[in-house]
Amino acid sequence: MVNNAGVYYHSVTLDEEKCKGCTNCIKRCPAEAIRVRNGKARIIDQLCIDCGECIRACPNHAKVAVTDSWDLMNDFKYRIALPAPSLYGQFKNVDVNRILTALLEIGFDDVFEVALGADIVSKLTRQALMENRLRRPVISSSCPAVVRLIQIRFPSLLDNVLDLCTPMEVAATLAKDEAVRKTGLKREEIGTFFISPCGAKVTSVRKPIGRDETDVDGVLSMASVYSAIADKVKKVQPMSLSKASMVGIGWAKSGGEASGTLLENYIYVDGIQNVIKVLEEVELGKMEDLDFLEAMACVGGCVGGPLTVENNFVAQQRIKKLTEEWQKNKNNNKVPGEDEEQGMYNKMVLERARWKKPLER
Repeated sequence: MVNNAGVYYHSVTLDEEKCKGCTNCIKRCPAEAIRVRNGKARIIDQLCIDCGECIRACPNHAKVAVTDSWDLMNDFKYRIALPAPSLYGQFKNVDVNRILTALLEIGFDDVFEVALGADIVSKLTRQALMENRLRRPVISSSCPAVVRLIQIRFPSLLDNVLDLCTPMEVAATLAKDEAVRKTGLKREEIGTFFISPCGAKVTSVRKPIGRDETDVDGVLSMASVYSAIADKVKKVQPMSLSKASMVGIGWAKSGGEASGTLLENYIYVDGIQNVIKVLEEVELGKMEDLDFLEAMACVGGCVGGPLTVENNFVAQQRIKKLTEEWQKNKNNNKVPGEDEEQGMYNKMVLERARWKKPLER
């Protein structure tokens, strides 16, 4: 998918017919991107960060995050699901392989875990931190709402932002590479569809961060995918599809990315107002002794996204349980990247995962 240069797309939109002009969204917007004109809310595109706070605040459901139609899948000969690890936290006592297998029952030909992309980005983040080429504290670039917030409100911190693509982007690129080898199809005949917990990631596909193009062809809401597979996960004969480690799965909740750096000198913060408070401290030079800062717009991390269905605290606990189970079975699992001869983890991956252009100021 090619970026439409010069146009800033936003996934968060307003249904004017439902808007009552109550101003709840104005009070919650961290970017001051909403005004009321003629009794209706108006979103200022230049300021919106697509965090979804207005979606949560609106009692009339006038704010929505627009995702792609499932019909888009028909445009491709081979369709790959890219489930965010937060999808695993939506189900009670359901094995990851059951969830992945169920995705093959609703029109996908293959699945590629974004959690595996997170494993890879964790490894590349550790390398970047060891290189000492970025200003401390290095700020995670995984939450597009936070990146956009920094661009708008904290431009002095742009040089602190980690210049690596998100796990979603890495997973999409590797999924297409693998599918081309497997099927012999052309790259443009293969469609990758991210299953998203939030609208900000939809925006980051339309307006890629650090690059001009994306290998993600469509974005489906996690809520819609959950509805499609909720009855199937218990009935399918699970295949052994999961390749991600506890590190990648842990990215679904707050603190998961930071712990994946294997450092001790980090902090993680979730909830957009809390993020703003911490970034203000960073801007004042009060956190220069930190190595890494994970900042997530949603409370609880991605499991708290506005396109999820489960209570974020419940989902966090489920993710924690999944990572603990993985740890118990670690003798039967291998952390991606341990085998340096694997082509997926060589220098080429690092070069492709790094941003091709700096953040806009």
